[in-house]
Amino acid sequence: MWRVHVEFIRISLLPLKLPIMNSPRTSLRVAVPMALSALVLSVAGSLSPASATTYWSYTNDYEGTCLTSSTSTDSVWTAACDDSLVTRNWYWGSETFTDWTGITYRRLVSRANGDCLTTDGKTNTNAVWTAPCGGARDQWWNADYREMYNANGNYLRSSGNGDAVYASPWGLSGIEETRYKWYGAHS
Repeated sequence: MWRVHVEFIRISLLPLKLPIMNSPRTSLRVAVPMALSALVLSVAGSLSPASATTYWSYTNDYEGTCLTSSTSTDSVWTAACDDSLVTRNWYWGSETFTDWTGITYRRLVSRANGDCLTTDGKTNTNAVWTAPCGGARDQWWNADYREMYNANGNYLRSSGNGDAVYASPWGLSGIEETRYKWYGAHS
């Protein structure tokens, strides 16, 4: 049988006597390091990643056009590339999701409307749109190896008919491989 012995230690707080700083030199020795510390902390805070978002544009290899989102609707399509337009700019959300194979996914957020790239994964030709960022599995994307695919295994691709964008399993019959390729560039 084990015995536990516990002692409580009593600590008293005595008044602490600090030296009086009467001379200007003593005051400067305290004030200058404090001011420099405050300056360093404020500069470091302004350089934090939270204030420096990296915007990406994604060009489809087949079309040569960029992934585009609307400023007023949930529509997503491809259009002529112009990085100066917010509708062509995207950024990766800070939250991550890692699947059982070790692949890390993030939400791709439209700079135009602040919503996330979304698909539903219901068929082989899934619509793509933007929706408020949330917990939907179809909002988690990865853009490694010039392919954009979501956590459900659907790859972003351009359409053979017009400027539409779809999410589909890789290698559908009749879909050129270069429609699944996206080249990312950041500003």
